[in-house]
Amino acid sequence: GTYSPSAGSAACSVCAAGTSSPSGSAACSVCAAGTYSPSASSASCSACVAGTYSPSAGSAACSVCVAGTYSSSGSAGCSVCAAGTYSSSGSASCSVCVAGTYSSSGSAGCSV
Repeated sequence: GTYSPSAGSAACSVCAAGTSSPSGSAACSVCAAGTYSPSASSASCSACVAGTYSPSAGSAACSVCVAGTYSSSGSAGCSVCAAGTYSSSGSASCSVCVAGTYSSSGSAGCSV
Protein backbone atom coordinates (compact mmCIF):
# COMPACT_ATOMS: atom_id res chain seq x y z
CA GLY A 1 0.00 0.00 0.00
CA THR A 2 3.05 2.25 0.01
CA TYR A 3 5.90 2.84 -2.42
CA SER A 4 9.29 4.49 -2.67
CA PRO A 5 9.98 6.08 -6.07
CA SER A 6 13.75 6.15 -5.56
CA ALA A 7 16.35 4.11 -3.72
CA GLY A 8 17.40 5.56 -0.38
CA SER A 9 14.19 7.50 0.24
CA ALA A 10 13.67 8.47 3.87
CA ALA A 11 9.97 7.60 3.76
CA CYS A 12 7.43 5.72 1.65
CA SER A 13 4.47 7.39 -0.05
CA VAL A 14 0.90 6.11 0.34
CA CYS A 15 -0.97 4.73 -2.67
CA ALA A 16 -4.37 6.34 -3.31
CA ALA A 17 -7.71 4.50 -3.33
CA GLY A 18 -8.15 2.70 -6.65
CA THR A 19 -4.48 1.70 -6.67
CA SER A 20 -2.36 -0.86 -4.83
CA SER A 21 1.22 -1.69 -4.10
CA PRO A 22 2.78 -4.85 -2.69
CA SER A 23 5.72 -4.57 -0.31
CA GLY A 24 8.91 -3.21 -1.88
CA SER A 25 7.26 -1.42 -4.81
CA ALA A 26 8.66 1.59 -6.63
CA ALA A 27 5.19 2.71 -7.82
CA CYS A 28 1.47 2.13 -7.29
CA SER A 29 -0.47 -0.04 -9.74
CA VAL A 30 -3.91 1.05 -10.93
CA CYS A 31 -6.65 -1.49 -10.17
CA ALA A 32 -7.97 -3.12 -13.35
CA ALA A 33 -11.60 -2.94 -14.45
CA GLY A 34 -13.61 -5.46 -12.41
CA THR A 35 -11.47 -4.80 -9.33
CA TYR A 36 -11.28 -2.05 -6.72
CA SER A 37 -9.27 -0.69 -3.81
CA PRO A 38 -11.53 1.11 -1.32
CA SER A 39 -8.92 2.95 0.71
CA ALA A 40 -5.46 4.42 0.53
CA SER A 41 -2.48 2.17 1.28
CA SER A 42 -3.98 -1.07 -0.09
CA ALA A 43 -1.51 -3.88 -0.75
CA SER A 44 -3.75 -5.40 -3.44
CA CYS A 45 -6.93 -4.81 -5.43
CA SER A 46 -10.04 -6.91 -4.70
CA ALA A 47 -12.39 -8.41 -7.27
CA CYS A 48 -15.90 -6.96 -7.33
CA VAL A 49 -18.30 -9.51 -5.82
CA ALA A 50 -20.98 -11.13 -7.98
CA GLY A 51 -23.85 -8.72 -8.63
CA THR A 52 -21.51 -5.73 -8.76
CA TYR A 53 -19.09 -4.33 -11.36
CA SER A 54 -16.30 -1.83 -11.94
CA PRO A 55 -16.31 -0.51 -15.53
CA SER A 56 -12.97 1.26 -15.54
CA ALA A 57 -9.47 0.99 -14.12
CA GLY A 58 -8.67 2.81 -10.88
CA SER A 59 -11.99 2.25 -9.10
CA ALA A 60 -12.33 2.81 -5.36
CA ALA A 61 -15.70 0.99 -5.25
CA CYS A 62 -17.91 -1.34 -7.27
CA SER A 63 -21.38 -0.42 -8.53
CA VAL A 64 -24.47 -2.61 -8.08
CA CYS A 65 -26.03 -4.18 -11.19
CA VAL A 66 -29.56 -2.88 -11.79
CA ALA A 67 -32.62 -5.16 -11.86
CA GLY A 68 -32.81 -7.17 -15.08
CA THR A 69 -29.03 -7.59 -15.20
CA TYR A 70 -26.41 -9.75 -13.44
CA SER A 71 -22.66 -10.22 -13.09
CA SER A 72 -20.16 -12.77 -11.87
CA SER A 73 -17.25 -11.95 -9.54
CA GLY A 74 -14.63 -9.63 -11.03
CA SER A 75 -16.89 -8.19 -13.74
CA ALA A 76 -16.28 -4.96 -15.62
CA GLY A 77 -19.99 -4.74 -16.52
CA CYS A 78 -23.38 -6.36 -16.07
CA SER A 79 -25.06 -8.69 -18.56
CA VAL A 80 -28.74 -8.42 -19.50
CA CYS A 81 -31.03 -11.28 -18.45
CA ALA A 82 -32.43 -13.20 -21.41
CA ALA A 83 -36.13 -13.35 -22.25
CA GLY A 84 -37.89 -15.81 -19.95
CA THR A 85 -35.62 -14.88 -17.03
CA TYR A 86 -35.43 -12.01 -14.51
CA SER A 87 -33.31 -10.61 -11.68
CA SER A 88 -33.46 -8.10 -8.87
CA SER A 89 -30.70 -5.50 -8.41
CA GLY A 90 -27.34 -6.87 -7.30
CA SER A 91 -27.92 -10.34 -8.73
CA ALA A 92 -25.24 -12.91 -9.53
CA SER A 93 -27.56 -14.73 -11.95
CA CYS A 94 -30.99 -14.59 -13.55
CA SER A 95 -33.91 -16.71 -12.38
CA VAL A 96 -36.21 -18.59 -14.76
CA CYS A 97 -39.85 -17.47 -14.90
CA VAL A 98 -42.25 -20.08 -13.50
CA ALA A 99 -44.62 -21.94 -15.84
CA GLY A 100 -47.40 -19.73 -17.15
CA THR A 101 -45.40 -16.50 -16.84
CA TYR A 102 -43.04 -14.68 -19.20
CA SER A 103 -40.55 -11.82 -19.42
CA SER A 104 -38.72 -9.88 -22.08
CA SER A 105 -34.94 -9.53 -21.92
CA GLY A 106 -33.69 -7.28 -19.11
CA SER A 107 -36.74 -7.81 -16.91
CA ALA A 108 -36.95 -7.34 -13.15
CA GLY A 109 -39.88 -9.77 -12.92
CA CYS A 110 -42.23 -12.04 -14.84
CA SER A 111 -45.78 -11.30 -16.04
CA VAL A 112 -48.81 -13.54 -16.31
